[in-house]
Amino acid sequence: MSGRNMTNDHDTEPGPLLSVVIPAYNEADNVARGVLRKTIDFLAAKQFQSELIVVDDGSSDETAALIRKHHPTVKLIASRHEGKAASVRKGMLQATGEYALFMDMDLATPVSHIDDCLAKLVDGYDVVIGSRQLKGSRRAGDPPGRRLAAMIFSMVVRALLLPGIRDTQCGFKAFRRSAAQEIFSQLQVFSPNAQVDGPRVTAFDVELLLLARSRGFRIAEIPISWRHVPTQRVALLSESPRMLGEVVAVWWKYRTGKYDFDSGKRNS
Repeated sequence: MSGRNMTNDHDTEPGPLLSVVIPAYNEADNVARGVLRKTIDFLAAKQFQSELIVVDDGSSDETAALIRKHHPTVKLIASRHEGKAASVRKGMLQATGEYALFMDMDLATPVSHIDDCLAKLVDGYDVVIGSRQLKGSRRAGDPPGRRLAAMIFSMVVRALLLPGIRDTQCGFKAFRRSAAQEIFSQLQVFSPNAQVDGPRVTAFDVELLLLARSRGFRIAEIPISWRHVPTQRVALLSESPRMLGEVVAVWWKYRTGKYDFDSGKRNS
């Protein structure tokens, strides 16, 4: 979107420094209200080249039509409805930037945190994840029931699979493209053939972070500001049991040796 001018080991290579991937399912209201424009303007103001990829997850509203009409610079990937995990996977595997980040359309996490992610990636980390649980983080507006469910979920994930990672579920994560290509191509519980029905919150972040850690990629958590954005499309409390079932499915594959960690093992 703007000229590439950021210090890193690959400055002389053509193409974008950063790819930003946004999954979208029935986001016409957000597009019409200018929410997507905020991300476009943020990237356009930077002194490095970027690309913005929106993966339309088979929306039944005018999400895709509005993006085509009002935001022609956005790379729009149209897909049948397969869920957020599949949409993020498609976008990340098609990203061409040296770094690739995925985030939510609603800007629950401010787009300005892209700068924090890039700083960590330039410092040598392979994966950077936004966290609402670190010192310096701020979170606002989430109902007490949602916060309690999130705490219980996080405790289960840390106990079974990812000790030390405080917040796996924040939808704001950045990767070196080489790491993203390796991690997202190896998802099993959330493979392209996974079945979904309507909008859903899922635990795909747990599987991708397990793959990242087990393959030796360096992971950094960064504190973020986050606000709860109410939506009628997803009911987190009713989804929690299914998400825990997904975590157990990932744990079982891990325990029974279904993941091929050795082929991509890195030095920590």
